[in-house]
Amino acid sequence: MLTCIIIAGPVSTSLAQAPNVLSTYELVQDGVNNSYQPPVPKGPTSIPQTMTFFYNKNGSTDEGIYFQKLKSELSVTFSFDDQPYINVPQHVTGMTFGAASGASSTHVRSVPVINTNYYYADTARKIFTSHPQGPVGKGVNLFMNAGLQVFLSAKPLLAANAPKTDTSRYYYGKLRLQFNKPVDNPVISFIGLGATTNFSDKRLGFATELELQTPSLALTKLSGNEEMQIDMTKTKILHSKTPITGNCDNGAACGSVLIKGSQISTLVFNVYLRPDGGPGAWGTEKVSNSGDMWHITVSLPEQ
Repeated sequence: MLTCIIIAGPVSTSLAQAPNVLSTYELVQDGVNNSYQPPVPKGPTSIPQTMTFFYNKNGSTDEGIYFQKLKSELSVTFSFDDQPYINVPQHVTGMTFGAASGASSTHVRSVPVINTNYYYADTARKIFTSHPQGPVGKGVNLFMNAGLQVFLSAKPLLAANAPKTDTSRYYYGKLRLQFNKPVDNPVISFIGLGATTNFSDKRLGFATELELQTPSLALTKLSGNEEMQIDMTKTKILHSKTPITGNCDNGAACGSVLIKGSQISTLVFNVYLRPDGGPGAWGTEKVSNSGDMWHITVSLPEQ
């Protein structure tokens, strides 16, 4: 008779570890590890902005954060090209870094071009993803991961009395991301694509939409709310709902997209502003500082 003896022992710690704990390169601004060397300037400005990546050992989940400088510096520079609105009082141009509505009735508010004040907390951990392999909704820490603040001014549309139908769409130029050396599979997270005006209880919503122009590359939505949609061509980031507001929980498009590919040096997006057809206005003669303020941050799988 063959006797089997099973000896119970401790479970291997390697098998007990959570799956998909992967390393990432991230943009950080925590006072110690700074992707943008302090002091951070305030906008509005259309001058290109450069940020450096840090290594995060557990970056796909943020189950412990260990930011380290990379042995070979890796950076990304954000810049605007081909802006049609270049004479916007107090705004410099139609698209700027480091601006928001609310300083006065006619002037924008000057804010840091790089910050972690997203006006939103992803408490359910389902909107943003840092690594192409997931896990979904994990890895982007809005208290640590720095974002570049972008503002699209509605003042040119107010001045032109531009139509406000939900089929109207206004080209604001190109947003360019230039890496200092080629990268693989970058992930871009967008926070707060959407805004609204309210005059005499009549609202108008409008949102930034983007179209990838870099040849032979496509977008994949990793995570995000229902408002953020990728079109059938896999090149357009669109807002899907009406009415549009500025809150990720209710009316703004927010989420993370993967640009799958290797040896990527440059990403170029056409940038548009689209209204939702509401009964409100872009602004008034006395209140002309409205616009869509949003953030963008980038993460990479370990290269």
